[in-house]
Amino acid sequence: MASIPYKIVKRVVYVKNEKKLVYTPKISSTGVVSTKSLANQIAVESTISDNEAKRFINGFALVIREALANGFQVKLDKLGIFTPKITAKAVDSSEELTSDTITKVTVEYKMSTTVDKKLKAASFRKINLDIQHV
Repeated sequence: MASIPYKIVKRVVYVKNEKKLVYTPKISSTGVVSTKSLANQIAVESTISDNEAKRFINGFALVIREALANGFQVKLDKLGIFTPKITAKAVDSSEELTSDTITKVTVEYKMSTTVDKKLKAASFRKINLDIQHV
């Protein structure tokens, strides 16, 4: 079963204009899974080699980047939907709204029900670190 590590962090929040100290959980990353590691895992689960899997992952990432850069949503059935999203300055009239008013481009991710179920089924394990202030 999957297990997600978390740590306890100390936060200051304001409730009715009063400062209050609270403790909340924060996921503590266990590291990064590299392309090479993914390729190795794919090779184990399939009939292709590590190098073929790595070439596939790199090509797959290129195709997804291009689709997003051209305004397409990318739907991966077992993973979710990736959608390009923009943030822009508010203006007083539609005539003032141009590409120059766009301030940020990001990608929004909506997970699939498969991922949602997997995360909901995961357990959590507290890791012992000194309480951190966020």
